[in-house]
Amino acid sequence: MDSCGEAGSRIKSIRPFAHGKRLECEAAIIRDTLYIDGGSLGTIPGFANGSSGALDIPDDGSLMYALNFTQPFNMSQNASQILQSIPKTQGAANNIAPNYYDGMMFANDAEFYLYGGLLRDTDSLQPPRSDDVMGYEKFQNFGAVRPSWQVGFYEGVLPPGMTRYVTAGAGVNVPSENLGFYFSGMRRNDSGEIRAHGRPTYNATTTSSTLVSIDMSTMRAEKWYNTSLPTSVAGRANAELVWVPVAGRGLLVAIGGVINPEWAFVGRADAQKLQSQNISPGFMKNVSIYDIEHQKWYTQQTSGDTPPQLTQACSVIASAKDGSSHNIYLYGGYDGLESDSKASDDVYILSLPSFTWIKAYTGNAAHGRRAHRCAKVYPDQMMVVGGIPQLDTYDCLDGGLLQVFNLNTLKWQNNYSPEIWSEYRVPDIVTAKIHGNADGGATTVQPTTWSDNDLSTLFGAKYNGQVKKHYPYPSVNATATSPNSPRNTTVLPTPVPQGGGTPKWIGPVLGVVLGLVFLTAVVAFILFWRRRKYLKTYGSSEDGTHSNRHRIMSWMQGTPPVAKAATVSTTEDTMDRTTAVTSPTSEKPPEVVEAGGKEVHEMPDTSAATELPTRSMSQVKHSPSSGLRPRAFHPPSTTGTPRPDSPISGVNTPITSPTAFIPGHRRNLSSMGSSGLPSPESVVTPDGDDEAVQREKGNPMEALGSPVSPSDNDRVHSLGDRLSPPPANVQGSGEKVRRQSSFGEILE
Repeated sequence: MDSCGEAGSRIKSIRPFAHGKRLECEAAIIRDTLYIDGGSLGTIPGFANGSSGALDIPDDGSLMYALNFTQPFNMSQNASQILQSIPKTQGAANNIAPNYYDGMMFANDAEFYLYGGLLRDTDSLQPPRSDDVMGYEKFQNFGAVRPSWQVGFYEGVLPPGMTRYVTAGAGVNVPSENLGFYFSGMRRNDSGEIRAHGRPTYNATTTSSTLVSIDMSTMRAEKWYNTSLPTSVAGRANAELVWVPVAGRGLLVAIGGVINPEWAFVGRADAQKLQSQNISPGFMKNVSIYDIEHQKWYTQQTSGDTPPQLTQACSVIASAKDGSSHNIYLYGGYDGLESDSKASDDVYILSLPSFTWIKAYTGNAAHGRRAHRCAKVYPDQMMVVGGIPQLDTYDCLDGGLLQVFNLNTLKWQNNYSPEIWSEYRVPDIVTAKIHGNADGGATTVQPTTWSDNDLSTLFGAKYNGQVKKHYPYPSVNATATSPNSPRNTTVLPTPVPQGGGTPKWIGPVLGVVLGLVFLTAVVAFILFWRRRKYLKTYGSSEDGTHSNRHRIMSWMQGTPPVAKAATVSTTEDTMDRTTAVTSPTSEKPPEVVEAGGKEVHEMPDTSAATELPTRSMSQVKHSPSSGLRPRAFHPPSTTGTPRPDSPISGVNTPITSPTAFIPGHRRNLSSMGSSGLPSPESVVTPDGDDEAVQREKGNPMEALGSPVSPSDNDRVHSLGDRLSPPPANVQGSGEKVRRQSSFGEILE
């Protein structure tokens, strides 16, 4: 039942049309779009059988609405098909952007600020500070372009000594001057928090005697002013303030309004009502005028068919082509004396500078409205938004929330189209009073008497500024195909579903999380790929063909790690220990060069070398075809000599064709040295005879695959040369044996 700010998307209907009403909203134009905010929306859904549902009056200020002038519509359309919603906050209204009733929207061609208005009477939300204001930035207006700037809401702060807690003032915007004004209104005696239709403690019962103004020349560097009204200019509630394009920076004209409005008082005394009846009609007979450039107030008497006292009306101004007359259209309103007073449907014109009132249209009470807003969308069209027929009623607006009045024909239109418009032409009913013609040429250009001769000078001076024209607006159907569409067309957001929507932080946080997941997956894939490549190259650790020690020795000796060592397995029984060695490939094992060949130097070992025992070596029986290489057996009586281990650990994989058997031994090597490899210089004969070990030129290890590299004979030769222990003098042999120390020195 109340207000105007959020219309459209909250209307419920089964058929295309639903009745609704809107009151006490604030509205303003930014280039090609009308923005609407504040108040509340009451709707009565209509059903296909002709019946109507219950009145629905939600109170949610989380959304504002926008009407783009490129969108054609007819008056029978549901407003939810015409208006588009813009979320001010996530979820319901809160103390950052609460829902206000009867405030002001200061605007230029780039941004607007929400100022003033009544709060809903509730203790569920903490009220905002008295110096808080919220702005909406649609286009940049910083002087220099800011690449990081984005369209959206902005929270501002009023200067010291100013409060946002004022309501029912008369506001007007002057985009060509980047100025906005808010005249008088109502406030609390202590300028504190004010609420709508609630507890008397929060009622705005004191008339404000100030003119609030804002300079929006530079975005986010706005300048606010709060100047006191002179005693000759009476404060009032819900007057109309109109900007007239004359003189240096234009003039402001305050029309109508009332004192002691019925909605501000509970149990109002008859004396207050009587006072309003005596004083309020005078606001139509004598209008207040403000010179912006010189900041001076005037009062001028009017004449003609003066309307009765009116408050909560709306107005627009249209100037003749030659500027000889400026005609203010005033529509609707009510007397402000009783809440059940009928709203007016009449249109009055105050023609300046003759200050003549003309009744341009006589309406009917069913179509009347109050607490609505008007906007001039084209030179010849006045759009009316919202309102209610009267306060204490469940009736909805006749004709819907949106109406268009033609300023030339003085008739209501059934539809709006951005392609159908014309320049303003002074109606005949006006030229009959001021003379001239439709294009101007008025000859009555002054009132009967000027209250101040300065006014004559001001109205005779040309406006120094330039009013930008953002029309004609391309039709929304032609926008996609017309190459000549204006570049300043506003693209509105997709209508927001009710219920709060998705929080804004979800997108960035989700993007970061998904990005981290993607990067983690990439890193894991790279590590997995490297692991597979490594295993493909070196084999699995489960194969047992490589050990860390082997890879270290391969690196030290220059052996490619891809060359696998022979697989060695060990089996034990009661008396002996045997080891099986398998060649890693099917290729023929390379020949092993006997000792004395090419030297390979290892890192020096500071520990004492342990020599192999020269006597009491036990013979090990074997079969040449058994595939087993016997290890030396050490009886228990032998002390100080450790039991030898397999030179290379591995699994039981049989050797292909072993032809030699090498006694096991243990040698104390450097920590960086090789595993103890068998010496090719000494063998045990299979028949068990204890004979001297002979150095054979025929390479007895020829059939045995190299435990280091099957393809590098030189490295095997040097490795055997370096690791073989010096042979001991065996009984029965007269040959002198030369020994070699662990450092490679030849010993006698």
